[in-house]
Amino acid sequence: MYKSIIRPILFLFYAEDVHHFVGSCLRLFFSVPGSKWIARKIFAVEDKRLEREVFGLKFPNPVGIAAGFDKEAKMYADLAQLGFGHIEIGTVTPKGQGGNPKPRLFRLPKDKALINRMGFNNFGVEEAAKNLTNRKGKTIIGGNLGKNTLTPNEKAVDDYVAVFDGLYDVVDYFVVNVSSPNTPNLRALQDKEPLTELLQTLQNKNLAKPKPKPILLKI
Repeated sequence: MYKSIIRPILFLFYAEDVHHFVGSCLRLFFSVPGSKWIARKIFAVEDKRLEREVFGLKFPNPVGIAAGFDKEAKMYADLAQLGFGHIEIGTVTPKGQGGNPKPRLFRLPKDKALINRMGFNNFGVEEAAKNLTNRKGKTIIGGNLGKNTLTPNEKAVDDYVAVFDGLYDVVDYFVVNVSSPNTPNLRALQDKEPLTELLQTLQNKNLAKPKPKPILLKI
């Protein structure tokens, strides 16, 4: 039914609009009493053999949602009902920004893939943190950190620190994103000197906390 009816209809519309439409449908479905229980019965698998302990965190299973799907932490509670072992929100920047001009998400039907040229579009760290403030459940949440497009690389550390501070109390681990080809000059931060400064600054702040959290690097 999906391949013969639903997908052809969805493919009539712009890919990014379909993403938001599906997210809205998910929230609507889970607003119905009993729907979360039904979803977990169908999709969630609890088995000790699937558990993985990585960088000090115990994941219920190794399958998660990567950053880019739930940019503002709006859908993590609903996605958790589908059995994912973790959900990484973001990429989050200090200030909200619109990202790259549309169209910026392209389907490759023959490859069953998408090309993503979003450009760190999100509502900013305050919005993401607010959405995670009253999080429930045991699903592991990661925070993907980025810088605003208009922030020069010389001040990039300040952006990453701002997002780190803003998300510290509401996520379980961090990912420092210096890999996006859709943010001008971002990959220059992968050079040894700026990358060392960025990671050392974040780790110094992290180690000063009562309970330091894992910091990963995305390159």
